[in-house]
Amino acid sequence: MTMKRLLKRITVLFLCVTFTQLAFSQTKVITGTVTDDKGAPIQGASVAVRGANGGTTTDASGEFKLTVSNSAKTLIFSSVGFSQTEVNIGSSNTITAVLISSTQSLNDVVVIGYGTVRRKDATGSLTTVSSKEFNQGVITSPDQLLQNKVSGLEVTSNSGQPGAATTVRIRGNSSVRGVGNPLYVVDGVILDGGDARPNTSTNLGTSPDANPLLFINNYDIADITILKDASSTAIFGSRGANGVIVITTKRGHSGPVKLEANASWGWNTGYMHKFQVLDQPTFITALHKYNSDSVANSYNHGAKVDPMDDITQSNVIQNYAVAISGGNETGKFRASFLASSTPGFVQNNKLDKYVGSFYGSYKFLDKKLSIDFSVINGHDNEHIAPTSNDAGSTGNLISATLQWNPTANYYNADGSFRDLGNSTPNPLMLLKAYNDIAQVNTVLGNISAAYKITPDLEYKFLYSVNQSNGTRATNIAGFAKAVNNGIGSGQINIAALTSQVFDNTLTYNTNFSKDLKFTALGGFEYWKSNYSASGSSASNFDYNNNELNIINALYTDNLFDGKTQNPNYSYSVITTEIQSYFARVDFNYKDKFFLTGTYRADGSSKFGKNNKYAYFPSVGGKWNIANEDFLKDNHTISGLSLRATWGITGSQDFPSGASIDQYAFGPYNQASQINAGNPDLKWEQTSQYDFGLDFGILNNRITGTVDYYNKDKTNILFQNIAIQPGPAATYWINLPGHLINKGFEVSISAAVVEHKDFTWDLAANFATNSNIINNFYAPGTTTPVAIYTGILNGQGVSGTLSQIITNNQPVDQFYLKKFGGFNAQTGAQIIAANPSFASPGNPNPAQLFGVSTTLRYKKLSLVINGGGSAGFVLYNNTSTSVTNIGGILQQRNIDMKSYQSPENPKTTVAAASTRYLEDGTYFKLRNVSLTYSMGNIGNYVKNLNIFVSGSNLFVLTSFSGFDPEVNIDKQVGGYPSSSIEYIPYPTPKSVVVGLSFAL
Repeated sequence: MTMKRLLKRITVLFLCVTFTQLAFSQTKVITGTVTDDKGAPIQGASVAVRGANGGTTTDASGEFKLTVSNSAKTLIFSSVGFSQTEVNIGSSNTITAVLISSTQSLNDVVVIGYGTVRRKDATGSLTTVSSKEFNQGVITSPDQLLQNKVSGLEVTSNSGQPGAATTVRIRGNSSVRGVGNPLYVVDGVILDGGDARPNTSTNLGTSPDANPLLFINNYDIADITILKDASSTAIFGSRGANGVIVITTKRGHSGPVKLEANASWGWNTGYMHKFQVLDQPTFITALHKYNSDSVANSYNHGAKVDPMDDITQSNVIQNYAVAISGGNETGKFRASFLASSTPGFVQNNKLDKYVGSFYGSYKFLDKKLSIDFSVINGHDNEHIAPTSNDAGSTGNLISATLQWNPTANYYNADGSFRDLGNSTPNPLMLLKAYNDIAQVNTVLGNISAAYKITPDLEYKFLYSVNQSNGTRATNIAGFAKAVNNGIGSGQINIAALTSQVFDNTLTYNTNFSKDLKFTALGGFEYWKSNYSASGSSASNFDYNNNELNIINALYTDNLFDGKTQNPNYSYSVITTEIQSYFARVDFNYKDKFFLTGTYRADGSSKFGKNNKYAYFPSVGGKWNIANEDFLKDNHTISGLSLRATWGITGSQDFPSGASIDQYAFGPYNQASQINAGNPDLKWEQTSQYDFGLDFGILNNRITGTVDYYNKDKTNILFQNIAIQPGPAATYWINLPGHLINKGFEVSISAAVVEHKDFTWDLAANFATNSNIINNFYAPGTTTPVAIYTGILNGQGVSGTLSQIITNNQPVDQFYLKKFGGFNAQTGAQIIAANPSFASPGNPNPAQLFGVSTTLRYKKLSLVINGGGSAGFVLYNNTSTSVTNIGGILQQRNIDMKSYQSPENPKTTVAAASTRYLEDGTYFKLRNVSLTYSMGNIGNYVKNLNIFVSGSNLFVLTSFSGFDPEVNIDKQVGGYPSSSIEYIPYPTPKSVVVGLSFAL
């Protein structure tokens, strides 16, 4: 190498080093700590420089280190569950940032109908639950995240099967028809409320419905807001009568690209609460007590089995979730994916779920134009257990399990399934013979564009589509002779659900003066929904009629092999269309006085030409007393406000086409009228007023709300039989009457201990509700209307109706024959000849309560959540017809309560009566979670957390069934039932371990 070339390279190297030193001389290192308002460090908080790329996150001690340019002026701090804050850098190289919990910050923005509002400006009664406060454990749908978290919110699991539907009620049972669930809104998009999992019915009965929210990834949810009163819900008009639940998903953030990952593994560990049937020794004693020795000996097969344990499984529950997000001030994105597998507590049952989502938000034209879009694509695959809502005398898996003789093995010597000859199916045979798989694909997509016409005036357009398609293949093998007399059956059902929404809104924000702020919103919405279904079935197949000679083929793989071909079916529900005009105005005077008014006009295709439209106004006001001069310097009261609201909401929860003439085609091209039109049919309306008090004490270490509400539903929709000589059809009318729900709600949160190393937070909620129907008479008469529902099933009671909806009674009041004990001589039941109003007989809880507490010591935190209901009764249909004492004469197992009674099985028969009403009061430990925050690991892994969580660990109750939190669907003609238990899928205890981290 020549000297000239060497000098040239040394010069280049020197220049590089010089410029590098100059570059570094233009930067500085900022260190600091991020804490919450209690002084506790926040791990994983994002730290970014305003107007620049890059950033960092805090470690387990809440500390960070970030290199910034000398020209940087502001740092942005953010973390999930906290309000974002900005801190000026100034000349200091050390910064301490304090983040305020979004659940406590009065400046936090709450998503409501078609917009947002600062929490302190809200006049209505609403509660927001953030992701940090959600229930933990085995959670398959968003509604389970809220159980016992919100005062006045009742979330009842209808089945222990993963993915099963829930009954959700806000401020009591407000429905005479339909389910009465609230309206769900996801990122501003109104959902249909239905699902596309096809229905199916077999000899085992109709299986429970699926949850329509399964397509949502729980890890994607930022918070859920429950809108309770009319001031909050009236802007949703015809669908707000049962309350509104607004789900807001997580968004992208400004800063470097961030990857978040979650993984967990769990197991079902046993029954939360067992149905008490006789164990093997007690069963043998009972055989001899009620039968002759010879019969008892013949019924004793010498084995010892536990069917309730033998049908269960403890396969691994798995959840894997990953999300990538990032962006800057003009563009943000977030993409996520979830894969989960949740085996049920019962063998051959599981829910596999896959959800992918993408969200983007971009600004153009100097940030005047904003375009947001998101898509959620969910696929769930259910292997459904042979349980059902309405099994007859044949029963289902649970009844077979409860009745099985505990001295009898399940198999014969040759390996075939044993048949005891008493009409009780072999439970393991049912598990082998039944195959039911449903697959549902759901897409929820929306795109919106907002343009700021002026700094104060913004126009927004939104279009969304919710498309769901489901298929279901159900098989019962021919060797299940106790179920189908040796005739195997197969059926394929298909369903499709589509809804679309078009929104146009105009929002105006201005200050009339320095003291008076004004916001106005106006809009137009068009909503459309379609549902269709079809199916085919066959029976009497050539194969799988002997369990010792099974081929690997289902009947639904080859329906044409069935010797009996059933006619195919197809139908579509009449399209429902709603067009709406709505407006809202908000006034804020000196942050002391707030006034909100809303108005909505809804037109629905469900109603006749004379009443297409209905109108829904509301008004709400609030006085923020804490901002008055006489309280500004008060060191005890840190927050105090009074609220009052009134409004009208509506309901159209009845079949589309009910107001028009309808005809049905039968065999041989025959047609008959099935519905007589009523062009004067009106909307159901619910008027509601609410008085509320919000308070904060000792710098908001103690906060709470108290509400009193009164809801009054009128123009109740009723399906009647057309009067002869008219057609043999039904027709719909509005009945006079008032369905009234009223009560109190209390929520209190307290920071009991606030210390750098140790904190203890406690939250509790309590609500009362009174439910009654008044002036419920047939039109033009003083004769009370009586609607019978709550159908019972099983041997001896099939078709019995146990509940009534009538005047001066709560909805679904139990109406049963009174039980008077046992005849002292014969041991027979003493039952009244005619039914009457049961006392107590209210199936609607009078009190709801919940409690949660969080204890944190340094990096370790413990969260405990629980709650329950009181002041209502349940009907135990299982005890009535499945485990009653008469079964011991046919070598069927019976329940402990029957065995301990003076009843004589030889002189009694199964009968519905008040004997089987039980107190439904319970307290359930929902979940306990222990988390250890390890912090940052190396240079890449951020905010590593390891946790263990237990769900449904115990329940305190006097109810003898599996779970007092139960609501089997026993509706009749669309009129719902309440609080009836019938051979349900049992609720398991479970344990989950997992971890989460970011990169």
